Amino acid sequence: MTLPAVIGNGLAWFLVCLFAQAAVHKLGAPRYYRQLMTRYVGAVGGGLAVWLVAALEAGIALSLLLPQWRAAGLAAAAALLLVYAGLMASQVLRGETDMQCGCAGPDSQLGISWGLVIRNGVCAGLALLALTAGDAAAVGWAGLCLSLFIALFAVLVYETSEQLISNAQWMAGEG
Repeated sequence: MTLPAVIGNGLAWFLVCLFAQAAVHKLGAPRYYRQLMTRYVGAVGGGLAVWLVAALEAGIALSLLLPQWRAAGLAAAAALLLVYAGLMASQVLRGETDMQCGCAGPDSQLGISWGLVIRNGVCAGLALLALTAGDAAAVGWAGLCLSLFIALFAVLVYETSEQLISNAQWMAGEG
């Protein structure tokens, strides 16, 4: 068991959760995400764009589970997270902070903010950190348990950050 492999596995599994949930959200509410994407990038691709992005997110999640595809999946995850961060940052810079980010699903009132831009940047950094761990390695039972703990802890931190940002927006009268 090597520590970089254990950390890499845990971070990859966290990203599996993140991208699988994102794909499920889009597939479950395509009309909502089509309207949201139109606000971000205009009418590019119409309804097809939602399905393509959902397929990309699902493909990233799947690739992170397959050792031979993990490196490509981590690079794609980092790239997509940075694209999302860039799209949100451009909206915030234009003063368009009254729109939802879409990252918490269609039922969330979470609006775009610098906090979410930073969170996406951190998640992209975690994908790149996992990429430095190299190939997914056999880590034994103890390593698998530790990797699972890392993944669950990362999910907990992610969800907590989302709630903190949402609470801050609500307290400021933005949500």
